[in-house]
Amino acid sequence: MSHELRPERERLHVAICPGLGGIPATAWDALCGADHPFVEHAFLHGLEVTGCVGTGTAWVPVHAIAVRGEWPAGGLPADAVLAGAVPCWLRGDSWGEFIFDWSWAQFAHGQGRAWYPKLTVAVPFTPAQGPRLLVHPDEDGAAVEAALLDALHGLAAATGASGLHALHLEPAALAAFERRGWFTRLTPQAEWTNRGWRTFDDFLGEMTSADRKRIRRERREVRDAGLEVCLLRGGELDDDAWAAVRACYEANLDKHGSEPYLNDAFFRWLREHFAHRVVVTMARRERRWVAATLNFTKGAHLYGRYWGALEQHRFLHFELAYYRLIEHAVTAGLARFEAGAGGEHKLRRGLSLGVVCSAHWVADRGLHAAIAHHTSRERAAVTAHVEAAAGHGPFRRGGPPALTASTMGRGEV
Repeated sequence: MSHELRPERERLHVAICPGLGGIPATAWDALCGADHPFVEHAFLHGLEVTGCVGTGTAWVPVHAIAVRGEWPAGGLPADAVLAGAVPCWLRGDSWGEFIFDWSWAQFAHGQGRAWYPKLTVAVPFTPAQGPRLLVHPDEDGAAVEAALLDALHGLAAATGASGLHALHLEPAALAAFERRGWFTRLTPQAEWTNRGWRTFDDFLGEMTSADRKRIRRERREVRDAGLEVCLLRGGELDDDAWAAVRACYEANLDKHGSEPYLNDAFFRWLREHFAHRVVVTMARRERRWVAATLNFTKGAHLYGRYWGALEQHRFLHFELAYYRLIEHAVTAGLARFEAGAGGEHKLRRGLSLGVVCSAHWVADRGLHAAIAHHTSRERAAVTAHVEAAAGHGPFRRGGPPALTASTMGRGEV
């Protein structure tokens, strides 16, 4: 009786790449999963080639790329297969991360330690959950994750980074980081999970009578204002619509005194290379676009990102940023809608307060221990806050369960 011996796999080699220009898009995207548009090659590479990140910014790409065997001397061929990857950035500040560590930076400064540069594993300017240790589905996940984390720790030592920070993680991903001594942070964030509703009225039907009537009244007032509201895919937008989306993005930044993260070139890139992931809700009055949201979708997930208006109308923000998108998610059978960072007013619009997970490692042992201790107390406070918020939403008792730290950790959403 003979036995065929299975050959051992070639060893993993991890390289640090200053951008995605030399990484084949098909090889990178094979790592991204079914529901996460922001880790796709076209989105991240678009930020790089349009100058939103890279030279002259505080987001310098230092991505970790794992392959089997030696790194090809002439670069990766078009048919390359990656074992894994990590979108990573050498940071000179903390803007655009949405997991705020300004107090940590101040504490480090008070202890005579520099907080910058640091290394951040994230999608720039995008507070959306998703995979960060990207692993090919045919690979041994634990082995590839360990090799990628080894490379990140080596990169931290080589660059003199104060620490490593992996942001907006899926709860199931935390274990790999915790095994390496990283500590976990929880941050509240509003989100919507489909509980099997078939229509928007089904969704409203689980709310109290007062909240159901209030939402219907708010939607009716938008219609009565003479506003035409529509939801469009990226490929359906003409020149005027794309220009309006850009103008509304800028208008909202001007309103809050903020500098734009995304430039004109990136909006053109979206139209040319990523329109199939774009969903917008827009409103017009007398044939003129007056408000818009820019959102992204992939698989069963929908992500709300930017809102802006050129005219002010009561309840229009709620209609475009929440109601119309939830209605779309219900009709399309989507499982999840993330509405972006902040805004407890979202809870009155049918979203639930959940938690976003992040993992952190600080090179200085004393700082690491102090911040980890503070964060453990913060986690308890965040969990209590999220669970308390469940009693203040619009749903009747017996309606959708709260999205708590414990349920998310069990993978129930």
